[in-house]
Amino acid sequence: MTEKTSRQEFLFLSLLCIAALFLINWPQLFDPFVRHDDFPALLGWTEIAYHKALDEGRWLNYWWQFRPFLWPSQISMYLYNIAWGLFSAAAAAAIMERSDPIWYKGYLALFIAFSVPAFLISYWFNTLLPGIWVITLYSLAVLFLPHRVSLALLVVAVPLSFMAYTTYPFLLLTLILLSNKAPKTYTSVAVTLIIFFVSLVLALLSVYTLNYFYHGIFGIPVAEWRGPNEVNSVDDLLLNLTKVKVFLRSIIYTMGGGTISYGLMLLALFAGAWGFLFTRRRMFAVAILMAALAGLAPLILKAMMSGVQVPVRALNWLWILFGVVLTTCGVQFLQSSKRWLSVSRVLLMCVLMINLMLIGKTSFMFIPPWQKATRALAQSLPEQVETVYIYGHFLGVNGAADARVQFERGLRLRLSYLTGAEIIMCWKQPDRCDGITPPFDPGDWVSTPVVVSTGDQAFILLPRPNLGP
Repeated sequence: MTEKTSRQEFLFLSLLCIAALFLINWPQLFDPFVRHDDFPALLGWTEIAYHKALDEGRWLNYWWQFRPFLWPSQISMYLYNIAWGLFSAAAAAAIMERSDPIWYKGYLALFIAFSVPAFLISYWFNTLLPGIWVITLYSLAVLFLPHRVSLALLVVAVPLSFMAYTTYPFLLLTLILLSNKAPKTYTSVAVTLIIFFVSLVLALLSVYTLNYFYHGIFGIPVAEWRGPNEVNSVDDLLLNLTKVKVFLRSIIYTMGGGTISYGLMLLALFAGAWGFLFTRRRMFAVAILMAALAGLAPLILKAMMSGVQVPVRALNWLWILFGVVLTTCGVQFLQSSKRWLSVSRVLLMCVLMINLMLIGKTSFMFIPPWQKATRALAQSLPEQVETVYIYGHFLGVNGAADARVQFERGLRLRLSYLTGAEIIMCWKQPDRCDGITPPFDPGDWVSTPVVVSTGDQAFILLPRPNLGP
């Protein structure tokens, strides 16, 4: 395959992924769903990001708050999805052999684009925008630059990506280990792992130094809300081992779209496909295993020693490895005339379709009701309103539970962003509502929100949340 043909394939894969991502996110293109802790990046608030830089080492995200101008959430969402589409296309083109059929490269690109962890983490698109472009630019380097150059770039890319999100570096390791340009030898794998972990140590030292310079702490202290449990006794270790079991179960559950049985089926499918691949392309299978263990081992060890677990959305490289195994096996099956292998190839391809349906269900059914309900609340407020007092629980807003709105800040910041008014949740901030008499009985039962405005103030009474079975 010529260099021109390779670039044309990458362009096709990029357009395919970007178009597919915009299609699956269609309900949010004009009014994106912003998580409560993603608003600071959208609005340029530095205080929360400053503390996350200490607790989680996310200095790149902190510096991002100081950009010279802000823009609407739609712009961030478009830029995020374009970056992820480019990454997905570059990863598929860089990992698959140049001689592999374009159909399989397209399958892998879409498999990466619609991965479960990627979908879960994409709701923080304002915060993670600089980080997603770091890993995207690195994926382009792996695709278009010589292997030695992209390997050397780990020294820069790993610290930068680590300061955006802790597990981003494992995405970079996956790309460089599985690149079709990388020599498939034990020596090459060992050298790559050494350079990667040296870069990871450099990332830790960089964050430790920044934390010491700005906070006086040489290290990354664990935030209390994560429920740390440092091992000081056998009982502590046993408790943390229980947490590790819960962590591994949550991976299977979430990867299975909320179903343990489907998650176990995917795990068995991965194991069987990897075993088959080991018999056909041994060094490639070894590289896949090393990429999985290099990321999982530190996370499990950390969970055992500190009791702190990472969410499933942080495990995106594992989903990519799963897709690589399935797609590569599909190519291997293509070379056989045995009927059972043809059937197996079709079954492997069905995984993507099931995943698309799971993501589409969330995107088209679970998020829009919350967006519509909060837009209606904002539109019911006159322009002159400066302060809004809300009575009732935020889960009383239609769609809050399905959209997994976790805290009252999700509603407060959403309405503040849409209206520019100060939003006060009286059940959360009772002192702010002392001496205020609303034009209704806050204990009344209502089926739809009640909105009453008087001058520059407005009062909202929310329905009681339906928290029953």
